[in-house]
Amino acid sequence: MAITVRRVEEADLEYLRANQARPDLNLVDAHFKAQEAGDLIFAVAVEDDTLLGTTVLDYASEDLKPELRNMWVYPHARRKGAGRALSEWLEEEARQAGHESVYLAVDPNNEKAVPLYVSLEYHPTGEHLFVDDPEVEQVEDGQQASSHYAIYMKSLTAR
Repeated sequence: MAITVRRVEEADLEYLRANQARPDLNLVDAHFKAQEAGDLIFAVAVEDDTLLGTTVLDYASEDLKPELRNMWVYPHARRKGAGRALSEWLEEEARQAGHESVYLAVDPNNEKAVPLYVSLEYHPTGEHLFVDDPEVEQVEDGQQASSHYAIYMKSLTAR
């Protein structure tokens, strides 16, 4: 069966809470509350009623609007296309909302995310965001996190 993407629903929250990368930050509930307020879209990838991962399209970001962030694909679901499906779905949501581009900030040492974003036609802007205390570590255990994130942008006007 194919991967589908939709907004996170209240019925998803228990599973998402139990499987979030940083339970101490309570991002699942924070993202759901912000979605309910209209500040962002909290999306989930699903295949055969199994949740594969989530990401956020943040319309309230101060620096990058809209910003694709907090993508997390569960380890059991990696390399199946969930990250691509999540990104493409949110890009279409941004396009329909009238945005001409989508931004993201990624640790340049994130060896899994950077190739995905490049394959999705995100291009580095040359700008960086310095990070003292990242919300979520973007690198695998044993890898050194960078003190800055590279800013990438994707144009939504070319088809």
